[in-house]
Amino acid sequence: MNKLIVTIAFAILTQIAVAQQPKLAVISFDALGAQLKTDQLTELLRIEISKHNKYEMIDRYEINEALTAAQLDIKNCFSKSCLGKAGEILKVDYAMSGSADLLGDAMFIRLRMINLQNNTLEKEVVKEFLNIPEKVNTMISICVNELVGIANDELIVRSLSNKESYESAVNNPYYQTLSLSGPRMGYTFFGGETGDIIKAPRNEGGYDGLPAFFQMGYQFEKQYLNEGKWQALFEFLPMVSGLDQGLFIPSFTVMNGIRNNKNGLEFAVGPSLNLGREATYYLVNEKWIYAEDIDQTSNPNLDKLESKTRMDSRGNVEIQSYVVLAAGYSLKSGKLNIPLNIFVIPSKTSTRYGFSFGFNIRK
Repeated sequence: MNKLIVTIAFAILTQIAVAQQPKLAVISFDALGAQLKTDQLTELLRIEISKHNKYEMIDRYEINEALTAAQLDIKNCFSKSCLGKAGEILKVDYAMSGSADLLGDAMFIRLRMINLQNNTLEKEVVKEFLNIPEKVNTMISICVNELVGIANDELIVRSLSNKESYESAVNNPYYQTLSLSGPRMGYTFFGGETGDIIKAPRNEGGYDGLPAFFQMGYQFEKQYLNEGKWQALFEFLPMVSGLDQGLFIPSFTVMNGIRNNKNGLEFAVGPSLNLGREATYYLVNEKWIYAEDIDQTSNPNLDKLESKTRMDSRGNVEIQSYVVLAAGYSLKSGKLNIPLNIFVIPSKTSTRYGFSFGFNIRK
């Protein structure tokens, strides 16, 4: 019994609250220079205001029936006096109209609310946006929020008001940048002295292999700047090379680059560290000799000879550092991204170059 009483009381209070809401009728919406359908904009404005539950909205059927019977031209009812007449016929507290005016590359959205009790302009909202007809529903939503006193998302407002911000939002749905994090694989080719060492037999410190190593790994990305079509980012690439020739050569590369969010064109540069075997060589009789092959009894003063370290399969594992220069491009197929990259690693004794590719799914 108590539950029934509470339910009835709640229903009565709800009806009282609804009855106390001021009545509002959206009469018309005009479009000057913009290729927009005014009937749809009028109904969209009604829907957006209804979402906030601050007014008792008069629907389009009641408005059309009442104003048609009074022989009032709804489609041309924009003036204050016409809105006042329409409001009196509909017996509402407020009458409202809207307009979308295209001036140059800017679209101005205006909302006007007339107070029928004293025949004054109660509220007016005017906002300037970019000319993006497909986003007009969001523009109207922004204006309605301002009309009823609700804060807008500044990121959304900027994306529709500032050209560079809009390009960023369009190229990055849901305000995300183009991300190409994902697996990578490809080949590195060795030239110069390094290429000769790889081809040399193992008893001479070589690897008895081809001067081209397969490599695979994963690229992690961290975007730290995004303006317009371009983003700046750090790329982190742990890789393993040489598995196709029985070798295990780990490396880690950090690159700083820029990328076009729209087409995936990018350029990057950064340091790379990898583990490799190196040995010491001495210049004896104008010939470089592996340190372990030198008879120290006949050459007691090795520390006075010219020396160098170079790649050698018989040497100790050392950390080697390089600088990588890279460029890339991203192919797109639906939500699938296919990044393609080329790179070059210059050094004094040789130059490495290669390519890689990968894939990821845009979420």
